[in-house]
Amino acid sequence: MRNRQQGISLIGALISAALILGALILGMRIVPVYTEYFAVKKALSGLASSAEATSPETIRILFDRRSGAEDINSVRKEDLVISKENGRWVISADWQRTIPVVANVSLLFQFSASSTTNAAASQ
Repeated sequence: MRNRQQGISLIGALISAALILGALILGMRIVPVYTEYFAVKKALSGLASSAEATSPETIRILFDRRSGAEDINSVRKEDLVISKENGRWVISADWQRTIPVVANVSLLFQFSASSTTNAAASQ
């Protein structure tokens, strides 16, 4: 009676390690993109409810200051769409971010952030 060895082969281990390493590298490239997205959402919400926000020009200047402190590079003050609804400022921005992965392969992220909250989501 022969005992059969069980386990993973060297090639299987190398392929698994390559897949895990690829997923880690991809994750390390994606996390900063979403961190910036949440920083933009936080900045827009803070500006819309700020007492200092008295005009669109002031809001753009305040966003420019916050973007420097929060390390926001994808959205500029010129990208903001500012309107006033029911006595409250509504600030929104749409932008894209392309992240190169390998050679000519890239990931494209399209974001849209606004200072208003969805009424259905809050209920």
